[in-house]
Amino acid sequence: MQEMHVWLYDEELAADKLFTPQDSDAAEDETWVVDRFGNEDRTVYLQTLGTDGTNMLTKASLLYMQEMHEWLLSQSLIVDGEDVTYNVVCSRYSEGDGCKAPVSVLSFWQHNRTLLEADADPLATVNSVNWRDIEPSGPPLSYYIGSDAVYSGAALLVSTRATRIIYDLKNEKEEISGVGEDDPQSRYFEILVAEDSANRRSADREAHNAEAYILTDAQEEEAGDEATGSDVASLIIGYVLMFVYASFVLSRGRAKYSHSILGLVSIVSIGLSTFAAYGLCWYIGIKFNSVVQVLVLVLLGVGIDDTFVIMDSWWDCADIPTMKERMVAAMKHAGPAITITSMTDLIAFLAGSSTSFPGLRDFCYYATVGITFDFFFQCTFVVAIAYLDSVRQEKGRADCLCCVAVDDETGLCVKKDGSWTEGEKGIQNRIVGTHMPRLVLGTLVGKVVVILISCLLFGLGIYGCTKVKMNFNQEWFIPDGDAIEDAMDVRDTYFNGQSLPANVYFSDINYPQEQDT
Repeated sequence: MQEMHVWLYDEELAADKLFTPQDSDAAEDETWVVDRFGNEDRTVYLQTLGTDGTNMLTKASLLYMQEMHEWLLSQSLIVDGEDVTYNVVCSRYSEGDGCKAPVSVLSFWQHNRTLLEADADPLATVNSVNWRDIEPSGPPLSYYIGSDAVYSGAALLVSTRATRIIYDLKNEKEEISGVGEDDPQSRYFEILVAEDSANRRSADREAHNAEAYILTDAQEEEAGDEATGSDVASLIIGYVLMFVYASFVLSRGRAKYSHSILGLVSIVSIGLSTFAAYGLCWYIGIKFNSVVQVLVLVLLGVGIDDTFVIMDSWWDCADIPTMKERMVAAMKHAGPAITITSMTDLIAFLAGSSTSFPGLRDFCYYATVGITFDFFFQCTFVVAIAYLDSVRQEKGRADCLCCVAVDDETGLCVKKDGSWTEGEKGIQNRIVGTHMPRLVLGTLVGKVVVILISCLLFGLGIYGCTKVKMNFNQEWFIPDGDAIEDAMDVRDTYFNGQSLPANVYFSDINYPQEQDT
């Protein structure tokens, strides 16, 4: 049943829930603020950029900006059976109030096309009207017109290549399947306008010598989520390569004595362990997140290694006549080894689960459960199939083609001459177990080379430690080439990067009473 539950998980995407300790002062302060003032508004940035050096403060460019503003307000979609428009998702100071007015250079004309068209010289209006008469609080005008704005000697605006409109959207969070806590209406409205603005960009470039780039929080989360989906193909390729490698390690020079099919069996066992871990953790309420996806690779390495240990012990027991007794003897040798390594990994991840970082802690929970399932499947499923494969060998059947009878001299691809010893090691075992020790330990040159390489790696490691920096950026989760990168480039180039808001809150204040006194 656990394997079925993985498809129903809710993924945690919020950075504050993944990388901020939930018992920290910051998390407690955020809870206090949300309980009293609600969630912070969501923000949509509609950035307009002039192409070929176009000045975005000309009347034509401002009218294009007004057109994009009206276009955004006209967008709509259906969410949970409800028609969602800007008027539905816009932020309001209180219930019953109108939408909070967006802020931009168009605020000089109240974002009204008629007023803008009636202005004979918009640039003169911008230079003659005090911005604080338009927006008494909040950032200065420069926050909305880009850092490359050009001023005359009299400190009058002349031109700018980029402008932006900032919209506030409501943020009424609820559980969304596959996403976690978010406002579904605002989230999907943001994604809609961002995607549709990108689709009209080339036409805008030709018609207006300008283009719009919309940037929202939902875009960043969605881009990271889509990247995860696109990585599935790469993951499949990785599993195929691991199967090829495992099959090579488990093969021998004769078709009868090879066990390469167990490479596939081990991969299946690892898949069962992964799905079981995902399903059980979801069932007991541990949320899935982007860090947990690494578990697929962790279990792949651990599981394949366990299979190698089991089969290596099996080959060492070649002198035991019956296959059943041979498998029992092999597990007597391999069992303690894989038990100790599994317990070591288990304890390491259990210790890691004590971390205060929620994303890493949940990964350790998943890894602990996954390694437990891997150990169980290796000792049951893999061993059972390995025994059946040894019976296939005893009956003189070919590896991977159990319906084909072969003799002791039949190679994997062609007939081979010469005798073959059952316990004879494969080429990979001979390289690592015979030739490398002879080369490294049997010659003076080999010893010197090993010492020099070890010293070099040690020195590089120390140097690397001095260069390590701790940092975090949500953009690291966005794949190269994603459409949102263009919008981020506009923000970083013309608007000094991402702003970090700071708010001050006061508690235990009776404002009306203090006003009276």
